[in-house]
Amino acid sequence: MAMPDVCQVPAPPGPPVPTPFPNVAMLNQADGSTCSDRVRIGGRKTCTVQTEVSRTSGDEAGTAKGVMSGTNMDKAVFRSGVSSVKVEGHDIVTHLKPTAHNGSNANAPMGTQAAPSQTTVIVG
Repeated sequence: MAMPDVCQVPAPPGPPVPTPFPNVAMLNQADGSTCSDRVRIGGRKTCTVQTEVSRTSGDEAGTAKGVMSGTNMDKAVFRSGVSSVKVEGHDIVTHLKPTAHNGSNANAPMGTQAAPSQTTVIVG
């Protein structure tokens, strides 16, 4: 989640109004081709720093696009992972790792992985 994602909201007959929105990327909507192929946690593919969520939500009303990015509902990517834990050669991502929203020219400040995607821990 990243906040604020300032997008232009149409306000006819006047000009668009810059409006802050939360921008949310759901890991269950991650592009499967950018997740691990062979390693699964809890039966699901593992997210790494290569994982992309191709569409975010929260800024749907900003149809006149983002103030900085010129996009809305664009992809989210991870900025860093856990360097000591690798899956298929890439750092895995965990709770509270930084994310970038709305593509490479993000108009939202750096976000974070705010909710754990796996809540079952097996020790043994």
